[in-house]
Amino acid sequence: MSPSNVQASHEVTPLFGLTKGELWPIVEEAAGMTVASFDICTEHQRPEPYGYTSEKEIPTFAYVTKTGRAGRVTIFVKRFHRTGPAESQQYRFLQAHQAPIPRMYGALLGPDEREILFLEHLDTSREARSIRAVERLREFVALMARFHAIQPSTEYRAWLEQAPWGLHAGLASAEPALDLIWEHARKGELGQDMKDFCSSSGRGLRQLQSLARQVMARSLQMPQGLIHTDFSTENTGRRQTGERLVLDVEWVSLGPRFFDAAELLGTPPERWRRDLSQGELTRHYLEEYARWGGSPPSLEAFLDDIRILWIADILRYLDWHLNRGLGGSAASPADDDERRACCDYLHGTLTMLLAEHC
Repeated sequence: MSPSNVQASHEVTPLFGLTKGELWPIVEEAAGMTVASFDICTEHQRPEPYGYTSEKEIPTFAYVTKTGRAGRVTIFVKRFHRTGPAESQQYRFLQAHQAPIPRMYGALLGPDEREILFLEHLDTSREARSIRAVERLREFVALMARFHAIQPSTEYRAWLEQAPWGLHAGLASAEPALDLIWEHARKGELGQDMKDFCSSSGRGLRQLQSLARQVMARSLQMPQGLIHTDFSTENTGRRQTGERLVLDVEWVSLGPRFFDAAELLGTPPERWRRDLSQGELTRHYLEEYARWGGSPPSLEAFLDDIRILWIADILRYLDWHLNRGLGGSAASPADDDERRACCDYLHGTLTMLLAEHC
């Protein structure tokens, strides 16, 4: 690095207070070549939501190579609120497994020990993520099947087994969450509908807790695999080539191998509202799962598992909806509309579970 570049490397940038020296290898990795100089400019709006679990920016780096060639590269950057490594290790493992995820150009720990992640910038517009058209829906399901077919290495599996998160941790929280829901509801802290519902149904609490234990036991008996735990259209984006990729892999874990598919394919038939038939989409998922190296079960066994996992997906979020229904945290308060929506969700969901599954 020339004397002028050495001096420039100490320059503090507006990007989370990082210096140019810290950003230099990131820019070179993204550009794919040695860079003599670069500047940061803003061409994209800050993505929303901003600040829920991390702060996000989309800077564009205008660089010049040593041969005088000019170029530009846009990078997606996120700084996590919690300290220590957050998502970079997941990206390293998943990239080694050729997972359908954006490229990671690097990761840094800031002065406050919070991880800052530098990723390939994707199109995450509503249109890019939409699955309204039949072919878009099939594409999304194929992406999910490809991700699930990944066989984690011994090292990756051992690392995930030590992780303090995962589906089973969420399911284990369901039974105590139900106790708290009844306690707060009876005090009138979750709205009148929930107060009436919980005040008149002590037996309902016991039935739902029994259901949670049964679902937990069944899920533990299912073949385990790699799951995203939040595989939704909101967590996908597109490369310039049009290829759809999955994002936000922080909470990837080991769990019932078809868990991610349950929210969509495990939907009770009477609730199905898609143009493509549920049976056809399910067969497409299993075909894609086999194409990418997975060993699919029979259709009957698959449907049996995901119907249980559809309930599991509901149960694991009860404590989250309770927290938001009570107002959230000081760091992330819930407004009145969100509080009402979460209370309404709890009332509707618990009523449905009691009526249809208990």
